Amino acid sequence: MVKNKVKNTILKYHMLEKGDHVIIGLSGGPDSVCLFFVLKQLSSELDITLHAVHVNHKFRPGAAEEDQAYVEELCKRQAIPCRTFVYDCNAMMKEQKMTGEEAGRAARYEAFSRYGEELAQKGIPREQIKIAVAQNADDQAETVLMRLMRGTGPDGLAGISHIRMEGGFLVVRPLLDVWRKEIAAFCEEYGLRPRIDHTNLQPIYTRNKIRLELIPYLEEYFNPNIMEAMVRLSSIAGQDKDFLWDCADKAYHASRTDGESLSLEKLREMHPAIRQRVIVKAFEAAGLTQDITAAHLFAAERLLDSEEGTKTLDFPKGYAMEIQYGQVRCLRKKQQPDRLPSVKLSVQLTKAPLEEYQPGTAVFDWDKICAVHGREAQVCLRRRQAGDYIRLRQGRKKLQDFFVDQKVPRELRDQVPLAAVGSEILWVISCSGRFLKKDRYNEKYKLDETTKKALLLEILCDM
Repeated sequence: MVKNKVKNTILKYHMLEKGDHVIIGLSGGPDSVCLFFVLKQLSSELDITLHAVHVNHKFRPGAAEEDQAYVEELCKRQAIPCRTFVYDCNAMMKEQKMTGEEAGRAARYEAFSRYGEELAQKGIPREQIKIAVAQNADDQAETVLMRLMRGTGPDGLAGISHIRMEGGFLVVRPLLDVWRKEIAAFCEEYGLRPRIDHTNLQPIYTRNKIRLELIPYLEEYFNPNIMEAMVRLSSIAGQDKDFLWDCADKAYHASRTDGESLSLEKLREMHPAIRQRVIVKAFEAAGLTQDITAAHLFAAERLLDSEEGTKTLDFPKGYAMEIQYGQVRCLRKKQQPDRLPSVKLSVQLTKAPLEEYQPGTAVFDWDKICAVHGREAQVCLRRRQAGDYIRLRQGRKKLQDFFVDQKVPRELRDQVPLAAVGSEILWVISCSGRFLKKDRYNEKYKLDETTKKALLLEILCDM
């Protein structure tokens, strides 16, 4: 029964492929021991290679070491390679201000990732390294209930996902459609003697209280099938979540303008359920992948509806959403300026027609520059300074006004590379569209039929 359920789940969600190396998170408890033996039974049929990782969290001195010895002996008898990692999770809790559950999870996934990297260094393709963990259907129901009580949004109702990427490897949960009572029956049928963590039988953690106190109360007084109802809810919410994120992905790409900016007009046209997900995707692209709350997204909604000019909204970890010139950017604030590209300056004695410009070069009439700035004129590469200006067809323009006209975002203006003589800008370098749509050149010193000497500026490194 359990074996068939697990096999169907693996096939339904395309969890494992022929030739995969599967790292099993093996605590020694009933769930992980059941997963260990089921995957061993299926290993020949699926053509997969099994590995085990055990984490000693040092939460239960004595018992933790007994768990470790049990797992290592079990793997030895079954001829499955096993790696044990030891973490002082109590110290992690204090140093990183985590709960015990958070520290334990962080330790486990760091261990999985470390062992996955070891396998990758041996030449196993990363896409063929999978991590199998043993959450079950009861865990799913408990998770949904816990999130409901904490005020989750629609995505949170989807509960635990069958597959997800974490630490650069695919994490799969083959037991997620199997109930805890089925796992206990499997262990009994095959004479397995898993380790029992007696703290799971004490209402000392939120999840334990839900399992030991809330669920029995709900089953007795409200719905004897509350667990099945929560799992159905997670399945329905999961389907909606996948659909909405697929729509958001398409909307995100359709609303992008130059670089990573989004069109304010297109964002305003979106349904809020899609728009908020697009904002989340924009922050993920900028590097913020967690800690965005409903409060942040509601504040973003208000900012998008505002008719003010330039607007900024702070997000966690030094990120912000900025709106200006009809563009919305999600970015990290106070970015350090990038290193300036290297530039080679040379004076050529023959004319170089304007149409012979190559990417990464600029050409100017050297005699015209000298007529204004003298024969000792020095051309340098730098960023903007007070008093900078550039001569365009319309005449002399302050560099600040030029940036405003070109809709260069305020936080990027100090990063734009400039070739200058004194306070006069010869060349505004776009860096392949990163700062503005295209390079702009000083119009006063263009080559013409009278040019005798040409100044060639060339970028030597990749921007």
